[in-house]
Amino acid sequence: MPVYGTLIYLNLPFYAFSLLPAKVYWYVIICNLLFTVFLPVLMILLLQRYEMITSIHLHRREERAYPIIFTVAFHVANYYFLTKASLPGPYMFFLIAGVFSLLTTLVITYSWKISLHMTGIGGLCGAILSLAIIWPLELRFVLVGLFLVAGLTGSSRLLLRAHDGWQVTAGFFAGLVPQMMIIWLAI
Repeated sequence: MPVYGTLIYLNLPFYAFSLLPAKVYWYVIICNLLFTVFLPVLMILLLQRYEMITSIHLHRREERAYPIIFTVAFHVANYYFLTKASLPGPYMFFLIAGVFSLLTTLVITYSWKISLHMTGIGGLCGAILSLAIIWPLELRFVLVGLFLVAGLTGSSRLLLRAHDGWQVTAGFFAGLVPQMMIIWLAI
């Protein structure tokens, strides 16, 4: 979700984002792809290869801690490298809130299986909803699309029997609440 969030942020009709040089734009995209997609996927494949997890789908709650810990570390590294790009505050708060969402899921994972998919889309919904409320940006269609994707994602998790309704709902709010709180408090 951070890559989708980054693409949305970088294309907002907000002056600070529209002034970014192309070199910085691509640096941000490449950092996000590396630290929030490629490295976490590689780590999950390595964990499976060395039999620390049984499946890349992480069906068992007990197997989720290591992948989440590594993902937190990669997100922190992403934040560190992106601080060098002097990006606008709201975007950096989006990244910080993502780390808090991951830490929330890590704590919950020790006793309950929460939907990580819903945490991601919930965080993205919370970030864009916060921006739409704080600034007079026309984000209605983006929000409708995001909440539609959230509904489809939640439905798919239920249909696949990967989670129950409470786990899907908790996952969504584990993403939405930190995003909204951190962005609102910071701005």
